[in-house]
Amino acid sequence: MINRLLSYGFVLASMSLSAYAGDVAEGQAKAGMCAGCHGANGIGLSDEFPNLAGQKAAYLVKQLRAFKSGDRQDPSMKAMSAALSDADMQNLAAYFASLSPLAVAEKTPVVASASDQASSLEFAESTFVSMKKSATMMSFPTQAVWKGGPNMLYNAITPDGRLVLSTSPSTNTVYVFDAKSGKQLAIVAVGKAPKGVKVTPDGQYAYISNQNSANISVLDLKRLSVVATIAVEAGPHNVRFTRSGQWAYVTLQGGAGLAVIDTVTRKMTQVIPIPGITGPHNIDLSADEQTAFVRDFVHHVAVLDLRTGQVKQVIKVGKGHGGIDVAPNGKFVATAAIGADFISVFDPKTFAVKNIQVGNGPHGIRASKDSRWIYVSITKDNALVVIDAESMTVVKKIAVQKFPFWIAVQGNP
Repeated sequence: MINRLLSYGFVLASMSLSAYAGDVAEGQAKAGMCAGCHGANGIGLSDEFPNLAGQKAAYLVKQLRAFKSGDRQDPSMKAMSAALSDADMQNLAAYFASLSPLAVAEKTPVVASASDQASSLEFAESTFVSMKKSATMMSFPTQAVWKGGPNMLYNAITPDGRLVLSTSPSTNTVYVFDAKSGKQLAIVAVGKAPKGVKVTPDGQYAYISNQNSANISVLDLKRLSVVATIAVEAGPHNVRFTRSGQWAYVTLQGGAGLAVIDTVTRKMTQVIPIPGITGPHNIDLSADEQTAFVRDFVHHVAVLDLRTGQVKQVIKVGKGHGGIDVAPNGKFVATAAIGADFISVFDPKTFAVKNIQVGNGPHGIRASKDSRWIYVSITKDNALVVIDAESMTVVKKIAVQKFPFWIAVQGNP
């Protein structure tokens, strides 16, 4: 009897273990979609992203299933898990469980020392970089440092160059600075986990994407107070206005696609699905505003025809999320990849891609107003890289404060 019970217990234990016996190699092949937050080796890129290396496989499968079912809520993970089969979940869990929890971030060669100085040659217009971990803002070309708030994330500058704004998702606020002096003018409460912030072309309002409350806060920049809240679908992440200011396009990282907002009525009029990508993250528009280039959370850019609502092309770029920018002259599109050590630059007509090595963890990316330079924030190297857009080579690597995240350039919204 005892032998029979022991045998039964062994069978149950074996069944329990085999239930999560995924394929490590298959999981590794799939893990690129996780690298943008949790690192290629399962070590989170920053404090807000948990380490997955060495976690128990059963626990990881349980969490992925909970995100997919909605029992556990997070817009980004909802979108990521929606694309996973149960076998995918078990394979990913097996891979991350196989990794050492003592792993360290991989080191890759950098292309220039972070000791260069900024000059007005490369920074003809006012340029600002938000520093996530040091809770500061840096102004270029002066390299002045302003004290900000916790987790300075996305930033934006008004068209007249008077104000600079930055979101602070951990405090559910937006910080407003005087662009000349760096003085804090206001700290404005918005929705939950504000991410992208963009200013309307007339400079009167800022739209803030509240990722965890599924809405947009409309901030009056004269009164420095929220005057409206626009409901959208899950996970709004960033905004791009048309030049006329009539329309705003919002990436929905929860997976629904691209929200279209009428800025006159302040209502969402439609959602355009974007098949072929996971978690629409950042966006820019072509020069004629007929095409949206949408960067996802994994390693894709969707080329979306806004007239037909059809995806014309899906371009594979570096791992993880990042910014995307169409050069003001319309000649190239550049996108970063926080899980890689390079940016991707491609032709908006032929979609031919060129990768440029810049350093560890590029995220923010913006071209200068005249399209002569490309600026890239390198999150792991604590640097700002300047690329000559004519030769597509790195010409400067400037030391900045901790975890440079986003870049705002006057004249290139």
